[in-house]
This record gives sequence, structure tokens and C-alpha cells, in this order.
Amino acid sequence: MVTPFTANGEVDYEGIRKNISWWISEGVHGLIPLGSTGEFASLNDVQKMKITETVMDAVQGRIPVVVGASAETTEKAIENARGAQKAGASAVLVLPPWYYTPSQEEIIVHYRRIAEAIDIPIMIYNNPFSSKVDIKADTVARLAKVPNTRYIKESTGDIKRITEIRVLTDDGITVFCGWEDMAYESFVMGAKGWVCVMGNIAPKLSVQLFESVVILRDYAKGWEIYKRMLPMLRYLEYGGKVQKILKHALDTMGLCGGYSSSPKLPLEEEDKKKTEKLVKELRTC
Repeated sequence: MVTPFTANGEVDYEGIRKNISWWISEGVHGLIPLGSTGEFASLNDVQKMKITETVMDAVQGRIPVVVGASAETTEKAIENARGAQKAGASAVLVLPPWYYTPSQEEIIVHYRRIAEAIDIPIMIYNNPFSSKVDIKADTVARLAKVPNTRYIKESTGDIKRITEIRVLTDDGITVFCGWEDMAYESFVMGAKGWVCVMGNIAPKLSVQLFESVVILRDYAKGWEIYKRMLPMLRYLEYGGKVQKILKHALDTMGLCGGYSSSPKLPLEEEDKKKTEKLVKELRTC
């Protein structure tokens, strides 16, 4: 989920509710607030808790909510995870600590301590592109043995990593694709879900892709859907402006994109035009 902000930098909580109502009407299978797309690192504790409570209240138990609980220290991540659990989250999404680059052993300790502190599952978030920390496949295999560590959002962009994880864990952890233009390939290789940035603006189409490939095994239909989605998927993944692109798209669709957190500047006119063109093409699919 994106986090819409007002012009003065406040979180637009009513905008969050508006988006959630639409996403659920479009058939999404779950929501993740306070992830990278949600600009979690730009939010204070009060905002994070209010966003979590707003999402839970808007969802009313209709679909699972996995709340981002990442933090630079284990103690703070535990605090975030406990808050998410208390609010009613189905699970938490957790990055490894990122600034003081941890060793693989320290990563294991980090997740083990969080798992011991809560009663809901953890989705490991491996995003070395942004965090500069790569959770190696053999480390994931060790974490798969930790109770409550049941899912991984795999965002290396390396399709072979899914194979490694599946082999080393003997399918002991559920893999979610975390790379926009690798969804089809990831499903074919055994990913059971997609933490889908595209879902912000094309939820129904994203669900159709997932269900065609993973549920129905209709690879031909899934491929046709995927090809139509690829231009926007690639723009989101490689444009370097993912939140701003999504927010402009949502605004043009009559939903709530709003502003981005400081110091992000508004989307440039050239990118606005490209975003609008791609959105129009998606909506005519």
C-alpha cells in the first residue's frame, strides 16, 4: 500500500480508507501497509500506529493484513511487531537491520528474537537493492526452522534464488515474489504469492495474473495478461520513482495518491504523461 500524504506532510487517513474500499472491491487477497512502497522509513511511531489501526478498522477482517514492522534494532522491531499483533494484524513484514550491515548470524538472531516475542507469523523481507543487505538462501533455510518464520518476500530480482530457497528449505517456507517484472516467472518457479506494487493501481488485473498461473495453471492466459502489464511493471521497477508514479496514477484514477514524504519532489511532467499513458493502456485491457 502507498501512504498518501497531504500538502502539509500529514498522513491522509481518509485517503487510506478510500483506497482500501476500492482495493477490496477489486478483489485483492490481502494488504501490506508500512512497507517500502508505504514509505515506512519516513513515518514516526504515532503515524505508523495510526495507519495500522486505520487499515485494520477499514478492512474489518475481510482480508489478511500483513503490517510492516521493520526497524534498525531488534528491540524496536519487536516493539513494532507487538503493536501490529495487538492491532489485529495477520502477520508482520520485517527487513533485516540495514544501516550497520549485519552478518548472516546476526540476521538469524534478529528474526529469532522477533519470532519469540510474538504469536503471529513473520514474512522475511529480503530486498538487497534497497537495504543493501542480502539474506542468503542458506540463511533462509535456517530461518525456516524458526517457529513463526513462515514466509519470505523475495526481492533480489534473481529468479534462481527461488529455486535455491525451495531446495534448501524443502519447501519449508512460502515464497512471495517481490520483484514487479518477475511475477510470471516466479509463479512458474513455485512462488505462492506476490507482494504486488502494481496492485495499488491495477488490483483486478494483478489478481487475474496470480489466479491464472498459480490457481488455474492456465499459463497461456497468464502470459497474455502479463505481457499487457509489463510496460507498467518495468516502469515501476526501474523508473526509480515508484511511490510518485503510483500516487500520480491513483490521483488520475480518482483515488487517493496524494503527496509523497519529504524531501521527495513532485513527479516531473514527462513522467506524469508517461504514467497517464500507461494507466490508460492498463484500463483498456
